[in-house]
Amino acid sequence: MKKIVFIISVLLVSHASLAAGTANVIRNDKVKACEDQYGDENIECLAEIDDKSTRALNKAYADKLNEMENFDYTKWWMGDEDRKKRMIELFKRSQAEWLKYRDDYCGVAVTEAASTHYLGNAATACNINMNRQRIKEIQMLHITSLE
Repeated sequence: MKKIVFIISVLLVSHASLAAGTANVIRNDKVKACEDQYGDENIECLAEIDDKSTRALNKAYADKLNEMENFDYTKWWMGDEDRKKRMIELFKRSQAEWLKYRDDYCGVAVTEAASTHYLGNAATACNINMNRQRIKEIQMLHITSLE
């Protein structure tokens, strides 16, 4: 039970910075621009900005994974190949779990927009906002020697 409370606390704290930068996770300036330009006929615009956000997330992930795979683990104090493999495995797993988390989180966030014409806009905004935050998290990982 304590572990569950701890995990929930960590998730809430980790997304406090997201809340500070975005008043509402289902609002986004790029989505607003699609709304302003195309009104309710904005599905192509939304798809384009969602795809761009997904590509940026995938690039950040691939770049960091490449950095990890090419890192010389002998630069770590008492570094070994098993430690490097474990790091890569954890990173891959954390990304897969984060994607599920994002989808579930956005599912909750868009509940108010369910059965409305705004559902697609809200879902796109949530994905973009969450992807932007995840990119920042990935970029904060520094795989270096502490020397």
